[in-house]
Order: sequence, then C-alpha cells, then structure tokens
Amino acid sequence: MTNYKEYVYAVYQEQSFSKAAKKLYVSQPWLSAAVKKEEQAVGLPLFDRSTNPISLTEAGRYYVERVEQLLSIEREMEAHFQLLRDMSRTRLHIGSSMFFCTYVLPSLMEAFRLQYPQVTLSFTEGSDRILEEKLLSGQLDVLLEAEQLDNSQIASIPWASEEIVLAVPAGNPVNRTLEPYQYSFSAFLQRGRAGGRRPPVPLEAFRQESFVLLKEGNDIHRRSLKLCQRAGFSPNVSLYLTQMMTAYYLVCEGQGITFLRSTIPEHVAATDSVVFYQLDDPLAVRSIYLSYPKRRANPVRQQLIAFMKQNSSMESPASLPLSES
Repeated sequence: MTNYKEYVYAVYQEQSFSKAAKKLYVSQPWLSAAVKKEEQAVGLPLFDRSTNPISLTEAGRYYVERVEQLLSIEREMEAHFQLLRDMSRTRLHIGSSMFFCTYVLPSLMEAFRLQYPQVTLSFTEGSDRILEEKLLSGQLDVLLEAEQLDNSQIASIPWASEEIVLAVPAGNPVNRTLEPYQYSFSAFLQRGRAGGRRPPVPLEAFRQESFVLLKEGNDIHRRSLKLCQRAGFSPNVSLYLTQMMTAYYLVCEGQGITFLRSTIPEHVAATDSVVFYQLDDPLAVRSIYLSYPKRRANPVRQQLIAFMKQNSSMESPASLPLSES
C-alpha cells in the first residue's frame, strides 16, 4: 500500500479536499488523485463524497482509527528518541550534605547511571540555605536534605528517615555510670537484632560534658540545641564545626561528644575509641526530604526524580522502637 495516509487523514480532519490541499500545500487535483489511489489500493471507498461536508465510509472510519494509532506510535517513538538525544548531552546537579555526597549518593547514583549511562552527574555540598537558593535559581536539579523546604515553587517530599544518636569518647568517665545504655561500635551496628537494643540514655547525664556541634545553618545544629534544652540544660560547646564527619573523628580523639547521624558507623572503620547512646525524644528521629522545582522538568530530570522516589537509600529507624518494650 502506498503511504498516502497523511493525505487521507488531512482530508478527514478538514472534511474538505480543497481545505486539505491548502493545508498540505498541494493542488486539489493532485490530492484527489492521491486519495483515489489509496482507495484503489484498499479496494473500498474511504470517503462518502455525496455528503456535505465530506464524510467517512465504514472502511474510512476503520482506516482513520488505524492511522491515529500509527501516529500515536510515531509520536511515542520520537519522544523516546528525543529523550535519548537529550541524555547524550545532559548534566544533572544534585545538592546535599557532605555525608550524603560522599557516602550515600555515589552508590545510589551508580545504579541510575547504569540505566542512563549518557548522563553526567555532579554533587554539590553546602548549607541548607545556600543549597535552597541554588535549587531555586536552577543551579541544582534536586536537593536531598533534612529540611522540608517551604516554598511554593518547590516540591518537598519525605524520602527516608534517620536517627540522631550521641557519640561519646570511650575513655570519658561519664560512661562508667551509663553502661546499661551504652553501645560499643560493634554492638551499635547490631542493635536491630533480637536482644541487641539498649534503653535510651537520659540526656541530662551529659549536662557537664563538653560538646562539639555543627555550626548554625543546618538541621542538626537546631536539633542538638533543642534536645539539650528539653533535657534541662544548655550544652557547653567547646568547638563549632561545618562537617559532621569532622565532629565524629574529634570524638574518636577524645575531644568532646556530639550528636551524630546513626548511619555514620556503617561507613567508617570500626573503633574502640567511641561509644554510642540512643535518645528517647521525637526530635531524635528526622525525615530526609527530596526537593525539586515544581516547574516542568526536562525528561532526564524527570527520570532522576522518579528514580529517587523509587529508591530510598536509608533504612527507616522509625520502625525500630527507641526504648525497650
């Protein structure tokens, strides 16, 4: 069958040979001849020329239905090929904390790049405020952090949960009276096993201790102060830092205690120089949010957002009780 479907379809849409000819930039006699050839190939008339405006015959209706299916398939194919072309020259920018950029996102994004090897990914670290500004300005495609962004231009959805625990130098004398609450490094990693969970520590037991905390401008800083305040004291802060991993290693060196993501021990070498305590406070469990602009994204960013929604990268501690039942 000669490929005259676009001419037949134009006549159907315009309900007129003359209007269809103008639309297609061909002469009306040529168009009439082309449609006639298609009808001869089908062996049946496609149009009832006795009506005004011109109408489809039963064969014509079937023909047009199938043409529309073919056009739909062609549009789908073109959209898919356009996506592949876009991905061949696309760079995606993800913003998060140093911890996520170093320990969580590389392995997660490796799975994404197996599906879309043409995409180049870049990670950007920074404070909550700076990352939000970059997201709004279009410098970031998605943002993964503990802050739920309150902005009408941004969608911000829960992506995972994590626990905040207390890390204390193993040699600190305060640990001697807190052994029932205490986890060694290995015991902390195995706390989800039967009988492996200790009761949460009374935070006020550390009111006289020296803390190392993150600087203002992030969720952990605010939660740390509120946790202490709700325990009835203000922390004695000896040092403010910008990175949680730095705080952790200072604790290992005996230079203070800190509030820590519970997932950090999963990514560092085991050590006997630190012990951990869980906390019995709702503030000690927080959500991690996936944030992205609400404006229509390019196809590749849409694929990244869909992938992130389907792949939570952290076990939710909310399913594990903070205290023994």
